[in-house]
Amino acid sequence: MTTFVSGCEAQKTPSSLNLTPVETHHIAELNSNQPYVAGYAAISPDLRKLKAISAATINVSFMNTDPNNFPSDAWLGAGLFLQGQDNHYVFVDYGFYIMLVLDASGKLFLDVGLHQTRESSAPIQIPTSDLLYSYTWQISGINPTTTATLGAEWDSEGYVHYWVFAQGFNFTLPAVNVAGLPNCETMQRQFWSGNMLTGGFPFGHYVYYFQFGVISTTVIADSHWSVRLSNPQMMKKPERKWIPVDLAVTTQGDICYLDWDWMWGGAPYHGVSAKYYRNPLENPYEVEFFYNGQTLSPGTVLWHYISSESETAATIASAHTTDISQAERIRIFSIGIAVIIAIVTTNFGLRKFGRRLFKS
Repeated sequence: MTTFVSGCEAQKTPSSLNLTPVETHHIAELNSNQPYVAGYAAISPDLRKLKAISAATINVSFMNTDPNNFPSDAWLGAGLFLQGQDNHYVFVDYGFYIMLVLDASGKLFLDVGLHQTRESSAPIQIPTSDLLYSYTWQISGINPTTTATLGAEWDSEGYVHYWVFAQGFNFTLPAVNVAGLPNCETMQRQFWSGNMLTGGFPFGHYVYYFQFGVISTTVIADSHWSVRLSNPQMMKKPERKWIPVDLAVTTQGDICYLDWDWMWGGAPYHGVSAKYYRNPLENPYEVEFFYNGQTLSPGTVLWHYISSESETAATIASAHTTDISQAERIRIFSIGIAVIIAIVTTNFGLRKFGRRLFKS
């Protein structure tokens, strides 16, 4: 059954599941002190491929979570964190979030929002960002441990459609006319997935376009919470076919770039670890983030499968079951050292040649 949520209140359903808009928003900030840990979709193990997608979805549930142990003003959010781009301005990007949120009172919410970012450029442009919109609905009639499916999709007219599916009911939220927002006329009507290495040695870093993870107002240092994220999928244009994330790798809030300058959250989630399986026969495409005092290392491979829709490599090197980011840092460092050696060698040769000319 599909229920369309009006501007004031969702229609009642036989299960009493209900969404009510509220003005208290839970904003996934950029470059802040919010702790954040996530997985990201990699199209290839070398982290060098990206593709446009029209939609994304994921399952979220708060497993074994007691909000009574949260700090009084804290909330915990989990969901999708996606990137969009501009057709005209290469230094302008967009960060979309859709997340299920649990606060200290035990109330459950659905939050969606959009940031517009502008990257730094020499000599005077400093990085800036604006929150273009944020909307929140309180969810009633559902236990936080119940799995809810969150989704977002572009249409050809420039609207983004959000939905949540739980207990057999699909709630379609009011579509947002993103292309009609001020300064968004040239925005691409699509999200992106995959990765890109931006910048050069020694200041380059990777950008992670399709992320799924957890974020909160502060570190919730309590062992009584865990969040399960499962079955992240994307819809690729123009086939309109759901494709699973076949290679998922972790990142932290101090390196989870969505463009050259901007990161989701902004701080690593210290003390949060993850349970993952890397086994297609046991909870495939699933990760459970939980607090146990141990911090999850970025670059950890959560899973790597080859599905019928996979675009990842046909063979999986053993090195890719450890730390991809570490391997890439070593490779970039090696290239940088080689360049430095070449420059020094060239300069040394020129000096020797100059001395020979002087002596002659």
